[in-house]
Amino acid sequence: MSITFSIRSDTQPQAQPAPVTARQLAAFRSFARERGELVGTDALDDAGYLAFEFEARVCPWSWATVAGIFGDSEAVIAVVEEAQFEGLNVRFWKDPDTATIMMGVANRADGTREMNLANGNAYALLDALGAPRDACGEIDLDELVNAIGDPATRRHLERQGMSTYLDQLDTMAAAPSAQGKRLVWA
Repeated sequence: MSITFSIRSDTQPQAQPAPVTARQLAAFRSFARERGELVGTDALDDAGYLAFEFEARVCPWSWATVAGIFGDSEAVIAVVEEAQFEGLNVRFWKDPDTATIMMGVANRADGTREMNLANGNAYALLDALGAPRDACGEIDLDELVNAIGDPATRRHLERQGMSTYLDQLDTMAAAPSAQGKRLVWA
């Protein structure tokens, strides 16, 4: 068994999801793949099929660059602008009712990756953070920043043989600190 940790946002997107074509999606996937910015792609992607359920970073590029891939769609521009302003990824999915490919603001913080730990390591991390040893839960991003910045916490993790996770935790703690961001695990 394992527990996955990630940085999420409570921000409710104001931009409505934007419809995109399969050709636009393929062009964006190629653009993002070349730059190593796809998040959560599935096994079908590796087989060469067009997967619809994934997230990608857009914060590193100008909205004009990303919007140009989508034919300068005003709906896409609104999604990209909001994602960049809030420091979040964008996500893609296929609407089950209409089969339309959609792009919207994700709730995962830009530049952060999930961290999947075996239960023993996950509980050791939760102990070090002063969080309950529950299989799922959350703490505010500020709490994570304070805990990871504390030398005693870092020493505790090193003693537990978890120093290899400190870089990932530092990256998570450095997520853009807009209101409502938190470390969640499940």
